[in-house]
Amino acid sequence: MKLPPLNALHYFCIAAEHLSFSRAAAELNVTEGAVSRQMKLLASYYQKPLFRKSGRGVELTDTGRLLLSVSQSVFSNISQVSAQILADESEISICASSSFAIRCLLPNLADFERRYPQYSVQLQASTNEQSLRGKVFDVQINYHLTTSGVSTISEQKLLTEWLLPVCSPGYLPQHKPFSLGQLSGQKLLLNEVTGRDWRLWAKMLELQPLPIDSALKFEQDDVAIQAAVAGHGIALANIAYVQREMTLGSLVAATVQSPIAVGAHYLQLDPQRENCAAVQAFCLWLAELADESAKQS
Repeated sequence: MKLPPLNALHYFCIAAEHLSFSRAAAELNVTEGAVSRQMKLLASYYQKPLFRKSGRGVELTDTGRLLLSVSQSVFSNISQVSAQILADESEISICASSSFAIRCLLPNLADFERRYPQYSVQLQASTNEQSLRGKVFDVQINYHLTTSGVSTISEQKLLTEWLLPVCSPGYLPQHKPFSLGQLSGQKLLLNEVTGRDWRLWAKMLELQPLPIDSALKFEQDDVAIQAAVAGHGIALANIAYVQREMTLGSLVAATVQSPIAVGAHYLQLDPQRENCAAVQAFCLWLAELADESAKQS
């Protein structure tokens, strides 16, 4: 079996992903010269160029694209298998969106640790799909809009997302909720820059277009919720995320409209770890947490 220099191949995958030797060097924590030398070594091995200069960066040649199409999946598979081999039976690796982690998992995680002190949870919260590339988690909590239809047979529904417009009590005129028709004159708070949730919510209610362009735009539910608490406008929030604020009275319903289901969170388990006692214990605890949250919604 004849293989190319594997370290050079690893460098190649990173450089090809970024189409930049300098950015690859930053990710690999080496010098740009070190990346360049490895690329020359690999090109010499194949006796064909893998990159060509393009503006201030580089682009792949046909040979480079062919090599990348195979090598990227190989390194990803090796990474997954290595993670499974090295996995500690007492550790559980969890991946969730930042919003779900901040609003649902972290406030309750001490309860799991108290009930199952023999297990250790490793949580990665991220809204950046690229940061998760090539990583395998025992439990991954995914979110899909109802209209997206992208959930798979490998996913198990965990918690329906019920959305409700909320604001601080002081934002309401005379502390009375707005009618739906009055929303067009209010300052909206977005939990992501496109206003996806607001647009879908308005479409489901057959409302006129809302003032999305003039809204305050954030990239996380938690920030939009905090902005609503501070009186900056109306956030469209998952009821499960704002139970505490609504109980305390720092947030109230901004309209007379009942909550609407627009999506759901799903569990996806690593097939190699789904029968692990630690993973089963965590999934059981998480299902109980979701049931309790649903009852309060």
